Amino acid sequence: MIMNNIIGSFSFPLEKKGIMEEFRKIANREGINQSRLLVSLVEKYVKEHSDGNPSFTIDQFQDPSFQAVPAYYSDQQKWVNHYKNSNDRDRTNLRVKAMNIQKWFRMVDINP
Repeated sequence: MIMNNIIGSFSFPLEKKGIMEEFRKIANREGINQSRLLVSLVEKYVKEHSDGNPSFTIDQFQDPSFQAVPAYYSDQQKWVNHYKNSNDRDRTNLRVKAMNIQKWFRMVDINP
């Protein structure tokens, strides 16, 4: 059987040894391959952050048209919290943007 894997490694500070041991215990208890779990966590991170770092610079907040929103692939709870904490105008803008995205996707599906 030929394995198509790349072998990699990572380091962590000594003070994080306990959390890494706990990770191993939990993965073993749940019967999850540690390498696969780490790869899935990396995939999730890349998916959520591929458009850039989620932090904003202070000067961006000086621009009146600047709107900070969760990354597109953020989990549902982040979007729900963002929506709940938005004012009426921003909620309307979010709904309009979501409808427009849906329309764009439909147009692509109709005219591939």
